[in-house]
Amino acid sequence: MSTTLHPTWCDPAHCTVPDEQPSLGARGGVHRSKAVPLNLETEARGEQGWVYAGLSQSAKTRAGVFLKWIINGEIVGHIPIRDAEPLAWLIADALAVARGDDQPVEHDKTPGQ
Repeated sequence: MSTTLHPTWCDPAHCTVPDEQPSLGARGGVHRSKAVPLNLETEARGEQGWVYAGLSQSAKTRAGVFLKWIINGEIVGHIPIRDAEPLAWLIADALAVARGDDQPVEHDKTPGQ
């Protein structure tokens, strides 16, 4: 038996990985973050619902971390976190500008750039 190590973003209230794991090949459960509500409403299967985002990673495969979207309690999409990095940088830059920590820059508006 080995003690489970959790990613820093893993929320114990949402994680399904046992605290003690038998062996690497028998590991199970999913590390999950708390789902963060996005201030965005959408139509989902005819119902109005809030969109939530969260992280997950299989303890068995230790495959990559995924960013998932949840609507009305159902996971409706996910992408590998490495593919979300460009979006994260855009959001970080926009937040810096909104806080006044950074100033927008002029971009070259040359077609094809």
